[in-house]
Amino acid sequence: MSVRTAESVRDRLAATLSLIKKRDVSAELDRDDDFMRVLNLDSLDAVELTVRLGSDFGIEFGAEPEDLDALESLNALVALVERRAAR
Repeated sequence: MSVRTAESVRDRLAATLSLIKKRDVSAELDRDDDFMRVLNLDSLDAVELTVRLGSDFGIEFGAEPEDLDALESLNALVALVERRAAR
């Protein structure tokens, strides 16, 4: 298993979000922003994100109450990915 730093997780999430939005979104992402709102993600984009969290990071998203809180900011989502990947 590879070691994941917060920065590498953040970069990978930015790449995933860029794929979903079909454009480079890395410049638009601030760590504390509500990235769902900033990127104007709709419900289909959110579903694609949850599927990609499973395939890209090997984590199940949506099974625990804290999961929705992780969508409040990029930092919160990075922290969730790091916690789940460490299990």
